[in-house]
Amino acid sequence: MGRSKNIKKEVVVERIFFNFTETQEFLGVSHQTVYKLMKEGLPSHKIGNKRVFLKEDLINWVKEH
Repeated sequence: MGRSKNIKKEVVVERIFFNFTETQEFLGVSHQTVYKLMKEGLPSHKIGNKRVFLKEDLINWVKEH
């Protein structure tokens, strides 16, 4: 009889949001510029005391501006 092998499958979960630092890197701008863009309507959300930015919102906002 054949021997069954244990094959580990790596599950990759794509995050749908960025934290503040990741948003800076994604947009290629400074910390101050992210704050300025937020005042100009860049969408963000609060989760507890953390501010997050949905990746889809950032992409759409960049396309519109």
